[in-house]
Amino acid sequence: MSNILFELGTEELPPKALNNLASSLYNGVVTELEKAGINFDKDTSRWFASPRRLAFVLNNIDSGQADKTIQRRGPAVVAAFDDRGNPKPAAIGFAKSVNADVSDLQTLKTDKGEWLVYDIKERGKKTNELLPEFIQSSIKKLPIPKPMRWGGNSFSFIRPVHWMILLQDKKIIPFEMFGITASNQSRGHRFHAPDFIAIQSADTYVQQLLDVKIEVDQITRKENVKQQVLKIAQSINGTARTDDSLLEEVTAIVEMPVALIGNFNEDFLQVPAEALISSMQKHQKYFPVFDGDNNLMPNFVALANINSKDEKLVAKGFEKVITPRLADARFFWEKDQKQPLDNNFSMLEKMTFEKQLGSIGDKCNRIKKVMFQLSRQLDLDLNLTDRVATLMKCDLVTDMVGEFPDLQGIMGGYYASAQGEDPDVALAITEQYKPAFSGDEIPQIPLAQALSMSDKMDTLCGIFAVGKKPTGNKDPFALRRAALGIIRILQESKLPINIYQLIETCLNQIQIESLDRKQVQTEVEKFINQRLKHSYLEQGFSHDTVDAVLAVNPENLADFDQRIKACETFKQDNSALALAAANKRISNILKKSTESIPDTIAIRLLDQEQEKNLLGAIESIKRRFQQEVEQQQYNAAFKHLTSLAEPVENFFNNVMVNSEDKAIRLNRLAILKQLNSLFMAIADISVLEI
Repeated sequence: MSNILFELGTEELPPKALNNLASSLYNGVVTELEKAGINFDKDTSRWFASPRRLAFVLNNIDSGQADKTIQRRGPAVVAAFDDRGNPKPAAIGFAKSVNADVSDLQTLKTDKGEWLVYDIKERGKKTNELLPEFIQSSIKKLPIPKPMRWGGNSFSFIRPVHWMILLQDKKIIPFEMFGITASNQSRGHRFHAPDFIAIQSADTYVQQLLDVKIEVDQITRKENVKQQVLKIAQSINGTARTDDSLLEEVTAIVEMPVALIGNFNEDFLQVPAEALISSMQKHQKYFPVFDGDNNLMPNFVALANINSKDEKLVAKGFEKVITPRLADARFFWEKDQKQPLDNNFSMLEKMTFEKQLGSIGDKCNRIKKVMFQLSRQLDLDLNLTDRVATLMKCDLVTDMVGEFPDLQGIMGGYYASAQGEDPDVALAITEQYKPAFSGDEIPQIPLAQALSMSDKMDTLCGIFAVGKKPTGNKDPFALRRAALGIIRILQESKLPINIYQLIETCLNQIQIESLDRKQVQTEVEKFINQRLKHSYLEQGFSHDTVDAVLAVNPENLADFDQRIKACETFKQDNSALALAAANKRISNILKKSTESIPDTIAIRLLDQEQEKNLLGAIESIKRRFQQEVEQQQYNAAFKHLTSLAEPVENFFNNVMVNSEDKAIRLNRLAILKQLNSLFMAIADISVLEI
């Protein structure tokens, strides 16, 4: 057993790609080791990453592969020797191929006869012999979209490589790549400790780099950055916003993080806070600071990669860089307001949304028609629905959104509000993209909820209509996210919207020649149901419960959740198994029948006590059951169904449904038809696994 250290030293690596590169390098080597049958301690082994290095440590690794025996099979014995037992050419040739004498060959008996065999002992390779090949293979497979060359070299990598370490305990493993020979020499901080240092072993690696001002452990470094940022913000009675994505990126930029407070002119606070925050986070990688009322303060936290003797001077450098950025944001804010927001609509008509679906202006006009339909169902103001559909995308052509694309919708809301639009219109424009990610909140008001759903459903139906639905991991139009957003809005807001009618309404606005709307409707419904099912499976519900509810195609997704939970409760009832089996039997009987089954039951044709009892049991619960289903009291409704378990069982044990008398047969089928409609009112309980 030994410990392995590998380090690849480079110029500064792309921050957003750093962790992916390091983990991919490590995982690639691990995969090769597993294929080779070489074990190591996976619990303590890990990868490291800092701006100028990718590294990993493999602890308690086997010294090499185990020896193994490979049995080679030759010709059949009957073909290998003559009648006197002398070897034929087949036996001689086989012996020669395995470097042995015929006398060394063995015999293997099988069901199909006897065969000549020979056991070849294969020595396992040493770990230090295999690792260079495994590392080289893993490096070549790294996700590098644009590799670069340097000097006059023929090889390439994401950044120029300057040193490599490959150690087995304290011993250097011979390895050459990128024109560099592996050694035990690493480098410290670019400014504080720029010289080479000799790494003693994998065990001392992290501490030795700490001694030369490098925190190579990205997990520790990230936490260090976070705590420094929070602490220094508290020193000015503020709270820093430490978004994880920004933390991750900043951690990939610094090797020795030092947090500093910077300031900017308070006049910039007249600009919407989101624009200032975006400028700080996206452009400069600064952390914004907020006061106790969650208002943006004229301060920020920046991370230096040096321990300066004059931190104020470094902070002034950060301030000098951010000031022009904030000035640009103020300029855009003031310039964009010099013309009415709706003046931008004509420009939207020149911006392509999708070739077959037309411009973004065309998309807004489709949404306007969908919103007209929703306004009737949700009792929305028609003037507001028309206005919000006109203005919703107008900020896309503003200078502010051109510079900060992540502010689309948000800036539209600000501009609408500043220009005196109705507050609900401004809020709906702001919230049109919500929920934008997992865990994001849904829009707050019905107008915004209707707008968000219409926009998402138009995209969903339109992209399906032009045949660009998601495949595998590819989803360029974020249709999965759009579907989940629609589902969440309908469920959490409890809007009384028929999801299937909404799909149909959106499809009716799409004008494409030879469009098979019925087929696309089916595809979109299936896609949304798949997302719905996936969502509930992630929450821990069983697949059969979700399938049972999906089978009845509930039009209102707002009560889907209640149906799911009621089914889970019903599955625990003692009579659930019998009723599920009965429903399955009833469904099969009705499917096999080719006759026209009447909707009403003729009392005079009931000639057996068990069918009379069953009908009586149905009639005794029917009215109350239907009321409870309408009121979405599904648990109570299921309790009424359980009272049918005994009469249903007695019916099937004693009554022949397929009577030779047609009138009696149809009458009994009519009873089952009514019973089936009760069973299918909440969910298809026949698919429940109880």
